[in-house]
Amino acid sequence: SEGRQEQTFKTDQDNALIYETPPEEWEAIKQAKLYFRRFGNLAIEHLANCGYPLCKGQMMASNPKWRKPYSTWHNYFDRWMSAPEPQAVLHATIFFDFRAGYGDMALADRLRDFLVQEAPRRSIFLIHLAKDCLVNKPPLSFFRNFIVEKDGEHKNRLDIKTRGLVPYVDFGRLMALKHGIKETNTIARLQALADGDFIPRDLYVETREAYEYQMQLRLVHQLQMMEAGNKPDNYIDPAELSDLEKQTLKEAFAVISRLQGYIKSEMRVTEVD
Repeated sequence: SEGRQEQTFKTDQDNALIYETPPEEWEAIKQAKLYFRRFGNLAIEHLANCGYPLCKGQMMASNPKWRKPYSTWHNYFDRWMSAPEPQAVLHATIFFDFRAGYGDMALADRLRDFLVQEAPRRSIFLIHLAKDCLVNKPPLSFFRNFIVEKDGEHKNRLDIKTRGLVPYVDFGRLMALKHGIKETNTIARLQALADGDFIPRDLYVETREAYEYQMQLRLVHQLQMMEAGNKPDNYIDPAELSDLEKQTLKEAFAVISRLQGYIKSEMRVTEVD
């Protein structure tokens, strides 16, 4: 979410380091590894002290796997697209939304250029990514009732991030990669797709409106939790919404079905088991 500039009050750390070392100058490579190990660990510690919780999945620059020179990142990206197994697809959904935060932006620009040039050519990878986009179904029953958690601490609530917003993010990422678009922000991706006539204008309009409405609900919900002295989360209670808000949210969820139908048609994929 930080890479897409879509972070909310409920967030954790997701970061990495990319650097350049002279090829085959082993002393320089050794010194770079040592320096960035110290730098990465210290940066993560400072971020944690500023209120950004550590990533439970260790997707941080303190993890040596995500603290590599450009050549390694290039190979990572190439391998994930060449052999799109489930773990590779997961990594793609996380790291392909990257944006440069600080330092030599040219390194990140080179990696982005490689990605947008290669992704449209990797049809098998795009098909796997498309199938992943079909996993999260809209949380509406046959009779258009909200599908909420049946038990546990979030009973009678629904996860608006995973069930409502992720399908929009996934759609924007898939179509942007398919058409070689550099944008990472979901709204910017949708705008670029519409401007390039890669998606129908009416689909763009209803997708953007539905996405923005859900983001608004999410932010208001988290702000209210913080004002009440609670830690923010993504679980909203439909019973607390007005009739108009409920209807608008149901319409937003219905758009997910249209997005997934568009993916099936454009990518020629079927439902996953």
